[in-house]
Amino acid sequence: MRLFGTHQQQTGFSLVELMVAMVLGLIITGAAISLFSTNQRTFSLQQNMARIQEQGDLAMRFINQDVRLAGNMSDAVSATFMPGIILDASSAVTGGSAIPPGSDGGADSDRLTLAYHGELDCQGNGAGVMTEIVNTYWVGGDNDDELYCRGNQSGASNGVVLLRGIKSFQVLYGVDQTTDGIAFASQYLSADEVLASADVDQSRIVAVKIGLLMEADLPVLGGGEQDQTFYILDREVDVSAGRTLRRQFFSTVAIRNYPWDVI
Repeated sequence: MRLFGTHQQQTGFSLVELMVAMVLGLIITGAAISLFSTNQRTFSLQQNMARIQEQGDLAMRFINQDVRLAGNMSDAVSATFMPGIILDASSAVTGGSAIPPGSDGGADSDRLTLAYHGELDCQGNGAGVMTEIVNTYWVGGDNDDELYCRGNQSGASNGVVLLRGIKSFQVLYGVDQTTDGIAFASQYLSADEVLASADVDQSRIVAVKIGLLMEADLPVLGGGEQDQTFYILDREVDVSAGRTLRRQFFSTVAIRNYPWDVI
């Protein structure tokens, strides 16, 4: 701003001063927009990470609790003995129909079927009295990315969705190979390997390992798109390129109920 004469008369801003002010204003505005955009991406990332973590933990706790009940037998139920872990889908029935195939090694995800005496199946259905419960967990849906559970007390139900965004669901079974009265998982095998073994069977299963890979699309993420490989228990899982958030979950659960005479 220039001043002239003895009375210091104001003549306004020059064009150069206005242009400098405009440039400074644009710089400040651009920095504010960049900061806002970064904060939005960070918020979206943290929100999705928290959602995947929470949902994955909840599903794993639900399954783990069910596995701990496997093989539990009640005197109030007059039924023939059923092993806690059922490996052969053709030998078990859920809701009056065959267990969903889900796979024992041929597909991308495994199937987990377990049995025990209880009042409610994994869908929350039952007569309120002790009975034989058979629950099956598998991955299905239109895009093969939904973790289902179906119980034998739920009639002809197709099961309930426990979790979405599942890329891989893997199960290994810890078997005790020595009859010494001590429950010890000396080797972890797939369902197919247990069924094919002449030395061990499902009555010797004393632990279950569960692996889960979840994913969620995050288009706000920057950077290039790259293929990734994950190792979920005994399975190598290749995932396609994309700006995607992925999270792995693992747990090992000891079976509490099994025939001691074979352990």
